[in-house]
Amino acid sequence: MDKKDKNIAGSLKKILSNPVINSDSKAMQYSGLGVQLSVTILVFLFIGIWLDRWLNTKFIFTLIFTFIGFGGGFYSFYLTIKKLNDEEKKKKNL
Repeated sequence: MDKKDKNIAGSLKKILSNPVINSDSKAMQYSGLGVQLSVTILVFLFIGIWLDRWLNTKFIFTLIFTFIGFGGGFYSFYLTIKKLNDEEKKKKNL
């Protein structure tokens, strides 16, 4: 193996070992929040639908659990946004 092949292998290894997307990027963290919020709401919605079918009620549990999902999802969303903003302020102050 000559020097040129070693350089190519080294640079290929460097490219493949580095992640394509930086997981510390703000865009990834904020998009993950959107997914988390929507999944939380949908899980509680489907729990409410299942309870309504199981208990043979019209839509009361669907409404209750959907609002619980909204409340819990937005509370978690708020806490995470607050934490991210606090971390950003600490980085700027250093």
